[in-house]
Amino acid sequence: MARPIVEIKELCYTYPDQTLVKIEGGPFVVYPGQKVALVGATGTGKTTLLQHIMGILRPAKGQVRVLDQDPFQNFNHIRWQIGVVLQNPDEQIIGPTVFDDIAFGLRARRLPRDEIRRQVETVAKELGVADLLDKVPHHLSGGQKQKVALAGAVVTRPQLLVLDEPFSGLDGGSKRELLDYIRALNKQSGLTVILSTHDLELVPTMADFVYVLHQGRLQMAGPPRQIFTRVNELRAAGLEPPAFVKLSNYLVELGILPELPLTWQACKELLRPPEGVI
Repeated sequence: MARPIVEIKELCYTYPDQTLVKIEGGPFVVYPGQKVALVGATGTGKTTLLQHIMGILRPAKGQVRVLDQDPFQNFNHIRWQIGVVLQNPDEQIIGPTVFDDIAFGLRARRLPRDEIRRQVETVAKELGVADLLDKVPHHLSGGQKQKVALAGAVVTRPQLLVLDEPFSGLDGGSKRELLDYIRALNKQSGLTVILSTHDLELVPTMADFVYVLHQGRLQMAGPPRQIFTRVNELRAAGLEPPAFVKLSNYLVELGILPELPLTWQACKELLRPPEGVI
């Protein structure tokens, strides 16, 4: 088996205001090419865990390894291997134009000017923001800003993409476009993805492995289908399963469905009568 790209054990961190955050249980392990969802209610420590992965925070206790290195001690190396998209794109968009913002990481690597332009234009076209390259980013819509933030995160071709509640506040269309793009990158290039969210609707289509964080403890871990059968435990963790999961679990109990589907479409396919049967 491949070595983990991320491995965290028994994390403990104290903020300057003396707020203590512990993340016990686990370990939290992510392998190359995985799409992992870290789910938990607001205030459970998801962002703290992600900031340790990014090398922003140094644990008081515990172990954090990213690409087999300490991300805090080796921040200058690790940062080039990680792309990050935050919940609020205004917190990470710094360029005077969309082009400048997407190009920031490439310029920091001192790539030739024509190569920077080629890579920026390629990613911008893929994400549908090629016509915005000369625009001022802060005048864009929320969905457009998030596309720009994602473009800047992936244009440097990182090994790991960290998403911290990136779809909050986006309309359904913008959300689907970003999800489709990230899934395609994962499939085509093997990009490893960690998604932090409290929205379980995203999990079935975005993750192949799930960690549930509750009261500072990695309480559950497993594939989405396994996690979604534990409805009462999810609710105890402050998480509400998607409506189709609740319906599907009920239909599985009645013997109407053979297994738990992970999307509405899969549920409809399982319920569809055989051809020729009305």
